[in-house]
Amino acid sequence: MKNYEFLLFDIDDTLLDFGLTEKNALEKLFLTQKIALDDKIKQNYLKFNQQLWRQYERGDLKRDQLLQNRFAIFFKKQFNRVVDGKELAKQYQDNLSAGHEKMMGADELLASIDTSNYQLSIITNGVADMQYKRLAESKLDKYFPQIFVSEMTGYQKPSVGFFNYAFDHITGFNPDKALIIGDSLTSDIQGGNNVHVDTVWYNPKNIKNKTSIKATYEIDDLLAINNII
Repeated sequence: MKNYEFLLFDIDDTLLDFGLTEKNALEKLFLTQKIALDDKIKQNYLKFNQQLWRQYERGDLKRDQLLQNRFAIFFKKQFNRVVDGKELAKQYQDNLSAGHEKMMGADELLASIDTSNYQLSIITNGVADMQYKRLAESKLDKYFPQIFVSEMTGYQKPSVGFFNYAFDHITGFNPDKALIIGDSLTSDIQGGNNVHVDTVWYNPKNIKNKTSIKATYEIDDLLAINNII
């Protein structure tokens, strides 16, 4: 086992329950359009949204295009309805910002890590103000002296540029003593592979990995990180 010193955590569905936050935010948004968000509509939206984020991760789509156009495109395709995409995007971001439910074990894990031996950082895609707000309201921000959000770096995971930006701003950083921890194979784990840094795939639902992307470690319980570090 390596002697790790730098722990870089993703936020969404790693420390904070983005799935629940997203569900609540979508329900509120669809109610403004007098549409009940049933399971079929939700799954259609999630599949559509995931496709957009994959395009963003590959650099094929700009962040502003994704955020400002996705609801206009989805409502047109799904309901043949014209909506103000920018206005719905604002409403949705406001709804998301209010969600900060934690993943099971997040508090216990972070409280157990001796910060005199480890430097903890956040590495996340997303909107900076929203991510800062959610971390602050969850009271997890106290564990992270450095928070890197794609919006502020000018790059997004899994690009090498994003990680190099973070590494350049972490005092004394050594990639051989670093560990990237996240739930996304295509974002966190691929990103770690791109920069030759060890990774932990947090996979609480024990989803089968059908990709060629390989993590150094795989866990289904956040507290298992203590067995790695």
